[in-house]
Amino acid sequence: MRITFRPTTALAFVVSICVLLAAVAGAFAPAAAAAPGAVQIDDFLAVHGSPMTGTGATFVAEGRAHGVDPAFLVAIAGAETSFGEFLYSENGDQCTYNAFNWFFGPTWPQSDFGSWDEAIARVAEGLSGPLYYGVGLYSVDTIAPRYCPDGTGNWVSNVTSFMTQLGGNSADTRLADGSALPPDTQPGLVALDGSVTLAGGAREVGRDVRVRFTITNTGGRPIALEGIRLAVRGPTGVRADLVSDRAVTLAPSQRLAVSASWPLDTVGAWHGWIEVVQNGEPSLVGEQQAFAFRVSLPRDLVVRRWIMADSSLSSPD
Repeated sequence: MRITFRPTTALAFVVSICVLLAAVAGAFAPAAAAAPGAVQIDDFLAVHGSPMTGTGATFVAEGRAHGVDPAFLVAIAGAETSFGEFLYSENGDQCTYNAFNWFFGPTWPQSDFGSWDEAIARVAEGLSGPLYYGVGLYSVDTIAPRYCPDGTGNWVSNVTSFMTQLGGNSADTRLADGSALPPDTQPGLVALDGSVTLAGGAREVGRDVRVRFTITNTGGRPIALEGIRLAVRGPTGVRADLVSDRAVTLAPSQRLAVSASWPLDTVGAWHGWIEVVQNGEPSLVGEQQAFAFRVSLPRDLVVRRWIMADSSLSSPD
C-alpha cells in the first residue's frame, strides 16, 4: 500500500506503508493543538463587526499547521485593518482580502488574496518562516519593528490588547502546544510496544532522512486504536508529524510496520516518539525519545561560508 502524506509544516512526506498482519488505510493529517477555539474566535470577530466572522476554524487550523497562536493572527488583523473592515487602498486599487496588510502595495501581487482563508494561511506560513520565527523573533515586541516599522508603538499596544483578550501570550506568539511533549502511557496500552530505526547517511540540510517505526501488540487480546502518530519535533518549534486518524485493531502478536522519508530543511536537533489514540486520549508507545539526531549544513556550504567570512576580514590596499 502506498500513501502520500499531506505536509504538516514546510516538509512534504511520501510514505510507503507496509502492514504486517494488519491492514491500515487512510491519509495522515496535521496534529491538533490548543485554544482559542474556532467558536471563541468567531464570537470575538462578530463582536467587532468583522467581515471575517466565520473564519475561526481557519485561524485555528492554520495556527496549528504552522505553530502560530491563532490569537496572534487575529490580533494582527485587528491592529492592521480592524479585522478586515478597512483594507489598504491606493488610487482606487484595494487589496483583496488582505486583512493583515501583508506586503501591502498596489503593484505587489503579495497584497492580494483570493479569500480570507488564503490570507490567513499565507500569513501564518510567513510568520513561521525565515522572516520571523526562523530568526528567533517570537514576541510581539521583537516582531513589531519588522512587521510594522511605522507606528510600531501603537501596533504593539493594539496587537497585545487583542491577543490578551483572546487568552494569548504576547511574550511568545508561538502556539502553546500540549503535544510538544510525549503523552503518558495509559494502563490499557501496556501490551503495546514500539520502536524507531533511522537509516544511515549524513543528516544534512537538503538530504532526506529515512525512518521505520513499528507497533506490536504483545498482549493476549486485540487492541483497537483510533489513530497513530510518529511525533517529530525539530528546532524552533518545527513539527513534521506523520498522523493517521484511521482506526485499526491489532490482534495479539500483530505488528504494524511503517517506512517513511522526508527532506531535511532545518539545522539543529530533532527527536520524536510514537503515540496512539485510544478512547480519545493520546498514549505513548515505547520510549519517550524513540529517536534523535542533529541536522547540520552541508560541508561544502560551511566551507564556502568560512572562505567568504575570512576574505571579508582583509581590506584592499
